[in-house]
Amino acid sequence: MKNKYIFYKFCRFLLFITFKTFFFFKYSGAEKLPKTGGCIIASNHLSYLDPIVLSIASPRVLSFMSKQELFKNPVFSKLIRSLNAFPLERGIADLKSIRFAINKLKNEGTLIIFPEGTRSMSGRINEGQAGVSMLAAKSKMPVVPTFIKGTDIALSAGSKKVKFFVPLSVHFSKPMYFNSDLPRDKLKEEYQKFSNDIIEEIQNLKTINSA
Repeated sequence: MKNKYIFYKFCRFLLFITFKTFFFFKYSGAEKLPKTGGCIIASNHLSYLDPIVLSIASPRVLSFMSKQELFKNPVFSKLIRSLNAFPLERGIADLKSIRFAINKLKNEGTLIIFPEGTRSMSGRINEGQAGVSMLAAKSKMPVVPTFIKGTDIALSAGSKKVKFFVPLSVHFSKPMYFNSDLPRDKLKEEYQKFSNDIIEEIQNLKTINSA
């Protein structure tokens, strides 16, 4: 585990230098991330570059769910697993991955979640799904709304070619907490409302940082 952590930090350092040089990378609000305890980083999703820029911007070691297909190549699978990725089978209730995520949060891990569920093809921030709220409720951990800018230009959906010298940035907001006294069978609307609140805060970050 210690060697894995050292490798993660080493990769993050190299990536920071690379992205600072070739993408003028910057970030703000990292001090708003909780110093201890589990934490969910909920971000807009534009590109396959998003987990990388979030990992560079965060002072905490991040984990993230990736679609099952990315783990079929054994070499690439080993690489992303070393960077704390774990597979999620989309389109079904992947209870094993969900339990893994909740356990990681309860053990003071920091988890990347994309509330929209998939990459935005238009660049607009789409409606959030209830999954992030469920994880926040079951783990009792805070959610930090986060806005990523520029990755859709640097590596657009469907493209295999990265465009260099595109300014990239990450912006964190203050933590949000899911609070509800409703019984479990009546939480569906509360989950969606909390997800909507998260998306609204990400949209606010976009407005502030789009000038």
